[in-house]
Amino acid sequence: MRFMPMRQRQNRDDVKEAFRVERNRWYAWQKIPDDLDTELPYYSPVYVLSSTKKRENKSHIAISFSNVLFLDGPQDFHVNLRVLRRYRDFLVADLLPDGEDSPGATILGRISFEWLNHHCPHLVDQYPPSLYDPDAEQDVATYLDRVFPHVRSGVTRLRQPPLGK
Repeated sequence: MRFMPMRQRQNRDDVKEAFRVERNRWYAWQKIPDDLDTELPYYSPVYVLSSTKKRENKSHIAISFSNVLFLDGPQDFHVNLRVLRRYRDFLVADLLPDGEDSPGATILGRISFEWLNHHCPHLVDQYPPSLYDPDAEQDVATYLDRVFPHVRSGVTRLRQPPLGK
């Protein structure tokens, strides 16, 4: 048996459990702008409509998602990411410049009521989980489905052209 330092062994274990982005799921989105003097970080639950790895570079992924707390109202976005680091519950990526979006970084991760209460308390205050069925009080994805039923119906507006156009 070959000896491996603990750090290497831990990294290999982390890769097995590394966070993956799957379609038709809710995630926590944090956009970190390049210039924190002129822009603030932005937080929103997002519903991923598609996620595709770019064949030429496995660290690049393209995702389409509905951003339900966008300033102008819920809208669909299509972005390219260069994954910098994957962890068990989230990934950190550079937003690749595309059109009018300002470059920056993003943290995309598993969403929870704790995350919503910390980053989007106005949402939970305005739409308390107790307004919905018991499932919505127990499961954050069910709760978000109840608060934003239009997301799965495809009613959100496109802000950018679809990928590849």
